[in-house]
Amino acid sequence: MPPPAGAAVRSLSVVAELLAPFAGDDAPQLAERLISRFGTLGRVLSAPLPQLRAAAGEYDSAVGAIFGARRLVEAALSEELAGVPVDGGDPAIHRYLRARIGGSRDEVLHAIFADASQRYIADEPVVVGSSSRIESRARPLIERALALGATGLLLAHNHPSGRCRPSADDVAATRSLAQIAEALELSLIDHLIVTRTRVFSMRLGGCF
Repeated sequence: MPPPAGAAVRSLSVVAELLAPFAGDDAPQLAERLISRFGTLGRVLSAPLPQLRAAAGEYDSAVGAIFGARRLVEAALSEELAGVPVDGGDPAIHRYLRARIGGSRDEVLHAIFADASQRYIADEPVVVGSSSRIESRARPLIERALALGATGLLLAHNHPSGRCRPSADDVAATRSLAQIAEALELSLIDHLIVTRTRVFSMRLGGCF
């Protein structure tokens, strides 16, 4: 669903202002091109680097500015997570994941690692592409958790379709990974489905 007209105009204005030092008088046209290409400001900010470069053409420095803005947003939101309990129902975690992966046009599997008190240690993307084979990522996920000294992990992946509900594959893969983790004394805290505006907890939803 496209944003309301007023919101779209504000998005164009904000992007044009950000790009003005790099694109000069062409900033409004470049902003319009990017919004048209990706659909929303959120998707511009979360677009993969090659796609951004292709859309921005010769304005490579403008791409750098967009990536810088993305990192600022992510850093500000991640500050809210430092040392707090990792909980699939936490609005701060929801805000962070919506900003990090919710607007991506590609499906991204992301992991948040927690210590023995279930407090945040670190987070990072696991894979870009279908998450329907989460089991195939079990070994690197567990190895990474052990390397960080984590005893729990929370998984999240986005649904570019906007449907904020797990598929049958999501449920089966999550149950399998939960069993593998438990056998190695790791806890799968939750698996969240993320869109630009919503987050669904598979644990709270009774999926595993």
